[in-house]
Amino acid sequence: MLDQGAERDRDLSLLRAYEPVVRYTKGELFFPTAVGPYVEQCSLWAAADEGDPALIVPAGQLSLERLCQESAGRRGERLFLRFVEEPLGHAEYVRWLIARERLSHTGRFTTAGLFGRLIDAGLRGSLLLRGKVPAGVEAAAETTYRERLESDRFTYYGRVVRDGGYVCLQYWFFYAMNDWRSTFGGINDHEADWEMITVYVAERGDGGPRPAWVAFSSHDYRGDDLRRRWDDAELRREGDHVVAFAGAGSHSGAFIPGDYVVVVDPPRAEPLFRFLRRMQRLLAPWRHYTGRPLGLGLPFVDYARGDGAGIGPGQDAEWSPVVIDDDTPWVQAYRGLWGLDTRDRFGGERAPAGPRYERSGAVRTSWQNPLGWAGLLKIPPTDDDVSELLADRIAALDREIAQLDANIAVERVDLRGLRAQARSLGRYEPARALTKQRQAEVLEREAALNQTIAQRTRLAEERRAHVASLSEGLTPELPQAHVIRPHRPYPEEGARNRFLKVWAGLSTPLLLSAVVVALVSSPFGVIIDVGVLTLLFIGVEAIAQRRFLSFLASTLLLVAVVATGAGLVWLFLNYWRIALAVVIGVAALALLVANLRVARRG
Repeated sequence: MLDQGAERDRDLSLLRAYEPVVRYTKGELFFPTAVGPYVEQCSLWAAADEGDPALIVPAGQLSLERLCQESAGRRGERLFLRFVEEPLGHAEYVRWLIARERLSHTGRFTTAGLFGRLIDAGLRGSLLLRGKVPAGVEAAAETTYRERLESDRFTYYGRVVRDGGYVCLQYWFFYAMNDWRSTFGGINDHEADWEMITVYVAERGDGGPRPAWVAFSSHDYRGDDLRRRWDDAELRREGDHVVAFAGAGSHSGAFIPGDYVVVVDPPRAEPLFRFLRRMQRLLAPWRHYTGRPLGLGLPFVDYARGDGAGIGPGQDAEWSPVVIDDDTPWVQAYRGLWGLDTRDRFGGERAPAGPRYERSGAVRTSWQNPLGWAGLLKIPPTDDDVSELLADRIAALDREIAQLDANIAVERVDLRGLRAQARSLGRYEPARALTKQRQAEVLEREAALNQTIAQRTRLAEERRAHVASLSEGLTPELPQAHVIRPHRPYPEEGARNRFLKVWAGLSTPLLLSAVVVALVSSPFGVIIDVGVLTLLFIGVEAIAQRRFLSFLASTLLLVAVVATGAGLVWLFLNYWRIALAVVIGVAALALLVANLRVARRG
């Protein structure tokens, strides 16, 4: 039995053997850092339901030890840290903007359609009504980070969990800030950021451990979509070290370098998106369709290019690992937020809680259930485990089939006895009621016996399939057979011409202005304005997206369909008697032909 020190050394050795390489995008301002120095720069606050939060510990007087002490004494309060006390002034902020390295990118509005850009306008407008990180906080946070935290070695917090035949190696990365919105045009900003990579190592009895899966914490993905198999060609590796591409400002993990467009894909709306896609293919079959997700694309881009700094084995900088577990004081004790609590009701601008907890104080799924978080509860570590499970199932089927055979034999004898009784009773008039009762019972028991025999057949077929799989060998699964929504960067060949950039920037304000014009028009004018403006905006959008011919063909098809429908309605309203007579006559003729065919066969 290993003592605590030896077990920690063993865990650290495993973590170092498979620690990941993280590559960042050029222009990234924040990199993984240690939590101790960060906490020492923060103040500690208690949130209030109404009014201003209360200051508990001023900046400069806090440490990890005191954070744990205050947390223990304030269990019922909602605590949060504050990294930036005051944003930079206007002049300092301007100097900071001029000095910092900028990301080279194309217009983000070109990555989504008109409807997606309208939603973007609504989301940006909502920041005026909900809590958000104040302007200039990212500049002050970057200045403090660069001057006081960046000199520390790049840190990850490693945790080892053994569960279900896997060794789950979790690598937790802490960032002083997520500046995706303010610096890179993304959805949100928030002080502090926790991200995680997990390597799942299969424990084997006949040899050493073998890496089987890897999962990245990532925006808009969950379950099976979070992970990739170790032999997946899309998974970049340098030896036993997987390569993750961190989103600029967001730090979200990606398997392939590139620019990722945010896609809204709520489960309840999936049937609607499928219907719209089906109608789109029906009305415009000549268009080129990609394998992009069904959801609604928004003009927010996660730049995970990997063309900036790299951290990890063989990179610009090495990791400084720290082993944590449930007994690590600051991990266990502090349930509050690691940055400013903006009270954002949508949650996007609020700081996150620590690696163990959600903002609500509940234990994170990724912490309490690493296998379930990545959809691995159902996946055995090796194919040998699959074979053992199939052998167990075959043995269980043998027992169940044998029991069914015995039941079938008994039921068959009983059923024949009931049929004999009904036949005997049928000879006597006084026993008519009892005869009907026995006949009904025969029918009921016969139906039940047929169901039992059908069940026995299904089980026998299942057994035959499992035996064949064990004898012939299991068919290998494709590396991405489990993936529902693949992570795919936005294609470089997408329509990003100069006209599209200009139109993408102007279309939303022009559309809102058109709505104002329509509202002040007469009722009849509103109908005309809406129709004309809709056609105009869709046409210009099609030109900008280089799909004008597709738009023109779809418009002509729509006009033809509407005209045909209107013509049929007009004909029916004016000649409904003739139309009804034709329909009935055709039905009578079809029935006559069918009856003649039946008579000829007879």
